[in-house]
Amino acid sequence: MGLSKGQKAVLHVAKAKLALDDDTYADALEAHGGARSAKDLDYPGFLRVMKHFEACGFKSLVTRPSRKGMATEAMIRKIYASWWALGGTYYEPGKELKALRGFLKKRFRVDHENFLTFKQARKVIEAIKAIGDRR
Repeated sequence: MGLSKGQKAVLHVAKAKLALDDDTYADALEAHGGARSAKDLDYPGFLRVMKHFEACGFKSLVTRPSRKGMATEAMIRKIYASWWALGGTYYEPGKELKALRGFLKKRFRVDHENFLTFKQARKVIEAIKAIGDRR
């Protein structure tokens, strides 16, 4: 199964933000994802390429200002990392955010991770860890 349009778009945004020329971009895709084009990249390859781009300085998450009583940016990153670590065993690969938001809606009655309170975010992290432990 190929990547979604959104995932391909993220790769192209990273290419632009890192000021990569076409050859360097294709080399990075091939070295870390096993394909010279985003259209030929599989999901595990996408994750490896994104990890590489983030190590090179690309920030894929929007920085959130701190809000009193709300989840911190570090907590949101932990939620994302924990969720992605499930690796498609709990959701269909390529639909991580949709599945995460469905999980938040069903279990915590929150539509989006940005609306989690500090306490809720701690519970979400523990719930995701418990899912991972069961898998």
